[in-house]
Amino acid sequence: MSTNTTPYIGENSPLNQITTYFNALQSSAEEYLFVVDLDSKMILLSDNFMKDFDFPSNIVDDLDNLMMPFIYHDDREIFEEAMRDIWTADKGETVQCDFRLLRSNGDYGWVNLKMTIGGDEFSDQPEILSGVIKRLDEVAKADYVTGLLRRSVFYSDLTKELENQNAHGAVIVIALDNFNVITENYGHKFGDSAFRQIAQNITNVLPPDIHLYKLDGYSFGLFMPDAMPEEIEIIFASVQLCMREIRNVEDTIYCTASAGAALYPNDANDVTTLVRYAEVALEIAHQKGRDQIAFFEKEAYDRWRYDIGMQNLMQNCIARGCEDFFLCYQPQVDAKDGRLLGAEALLRWYDNDGSVVAPMQFIPMLEKSRMIIPVGHWIIENAVIMAKKWQHYMPDFQMSINISLYQLEERMFYPFVEDCIARHQIDPSTIIFELTESHNIYDWDFVNKQFAAFHDLGIKIAIDDFGSGYANIGFLKNFKCDLIKIDRMFVENLHESEFNRNLLKYSIMLCHSVGMEVLIEGVETEEEYLYLRDECKVDQIQGFYFGYPEMEDVFEKRFKK
Repeated sequence: MSTNTTPYIGENSPLNQITTYFNALQSSAEEYLFVVDLDSKMILLSDNFMKDFDFPSNIVDDLDNLMMPFIYHDDREIFEEAMRDIWTADKGETVQCDFRLLRSNGDYGWVNLKMTIGGDEFSDQPEILSGVIKRLDEVAKADYVTGLLRRSVFYSDLTKELENQNAHGAVIVIALDNFNVITENYGHKFGDSAFRQIAQNITNVLPPDIHLYKLDGYSFGLFMPDAMPEEIEIIFASVQLCMREIRNVEDTIYCTASAGAALYPNDANDVTTLVRYAEVALEIAHQKGRDQIAFFEKEAYDRWRYDIGMQNLMQNCIARGCEDFFLCYQPQVDAKDGRLLGAEALLRWYDNDGSVVAPMQFIPMLEKSRMIIPVGHWIIENAVIMAKKWQHYMPDFQMSINISLYQLEERMFYPFVEDCIARHQIDPSTIIFELTESHNIYDWDFVNKQFAAFHDLGIKIAIDDFGSGYANIGFLKNFKCDLIKIDRMFVENLHESEFNRNLLKYSIMLCHSVGMEVLIEGVETEEEYLYLRDECKVDQIQGFYFGYPEMEDVFEKRFKK
C-alpha cells in the first residue's frame, strides 16, 4: 500500500543503476515512462507522468491504485488483468493492452500500455519491469497504407501556415467517388494497393512544395499557399487524369474523385472553419454529380446549415414519438360519378416555430437520411388507425399510403406491416401502398418480390407519378401492380394540345389493356375532369377539384353530410 511518505530507493536497487539513462530517455520522450524494481516493488516515474497525474513523487510504491481513478471505469478490468499477467511473467516477456485514460482536458482518450520484464544478462532472475504508455492518436501520425501524414499533422501544418498574417491560399479536400465498390469487388488487399497507388499518383502531380495528407476514409487533404481558383482547377484536372486508371493483374479499374476548396483568408482564417468549409464544398460537388471540384459559397453553406438544422429538428421529433408530424388526407373519387372511394395519407410537419413546413423541403431529407424508416412506421400505423375509424361510416373506404424504396429494403418492414394489419383488424384489401418517385430503382426483381409478399397479404400496390422518372411504359410488361397514378404534368394544358390529349388517352388505354386501373392526379378544373371521365375513361380522380389535403376533422365531415 502507498503511504504519505515518499518511498525510498535502496542503494542496491537496479533503479539506481539506470537513473542516468532513464533521465536521458524521458527528456526526449512524449510518452509516459516507468520502471519497477521487482524486488522492492519501488517504481520510478517519468516527470511528465508524475506532473500530469499529480502523483506525490516520481518514486511510488503502488502504481496500480494510483492509476485506477484515471482509467475509464469500463476498462479497469483490462488494466488489472494486464498487471496480473506482468507480475507472473518471465524474463523477456511482454504484456500490453489498450484502455481509455483521462486526459488533462477532462476527456478520455485511448492509450497503449506496453510492459516488459528485464534483468541482468548473467542471471535468469528478472530484476526490473519497464513500461511505456502511448497515446494512440499521437502514435498513428502516418497512415499505414499510404504512408501519408494524417489529419492531426495536416491541422498542425496548416496552423503554422495561417500564423503568417499575410498568408493566402486554399484548403482542398479530395474524396474518391465510390471507392468502396472497388474494394468490395476486388478485395481489401487490392483496395489497399489501389489506394496507395492513387495517393502516390496524386502526390506526383502536385507541385514539389505541396504535401498530401490522409484524412478520413478514402479522402485526402492539402493546402496550397498563394493559389488562385484557376490554379486550383488546373491542379484538380491533373488529379482527375492521374487516377483514371488503376492497374490490376487482370483488369484496368477506373476511379474518379470529387473535391471541395475553401480560400483563406477570404472564406475563413482558422483551421477548423477552413477544413469544414472545404468539406461542405466537397458535399456540394457530390450533389452536383461527383467527378468535379466545387468552391465554398456562403449561400450554399447557409442552405447546408439549414438542412442540417432541419434534420436535427426531425431527429428530435422522431425521438419524441413523431409528435410534430401529422397526416392530411386528400380525397380520391370514382371518376364516373364523383363518389368518394378513399384518401391518400399525406405527411405534414410543424417546424419548431409552429409553422407547417412544405413537404418538398423535408420529405427528401427524411429519405436521404433514412429517417423515413421510423417515420414510415408512424405513418402506416396512424393511417391504418384512421382508415379503420372511417370504415365505420364507409366499409369499403380505401387508404393510400406512400412508401419508398428505403422502407422496402428494411428487414423489419414486412413484419411490422403484417403485425399492424392484425392488431387493428383491418381488411388489407382496403390498404394501398404507393411506391413514390423518391429513388431511382435499378433492381425491379427485388421490388417485385417485396410487393408480391404484400400482394399475398392482401394489400394493393400502386405506382406513383407514372410517366416521369422510372415509372414509364417500359416496366409495365415486367411489373405487376393494381393501380397506376398518372402525374399532374400530363393534365396541365390538356386542352391546348391534341398531342397531349392523345398521349394521355392512349396511355390510359394501355394500362387498362394489361389489367391496371388508372388514377389521375392534379385534376383542378371541371373541364379537365369531364375530358378524363368521358374521353379517357379514367377510373379514379384526385385533385383540388374534388378536395384539398385536409385535416382529420375536416375530412370526417364528408361522412356526415
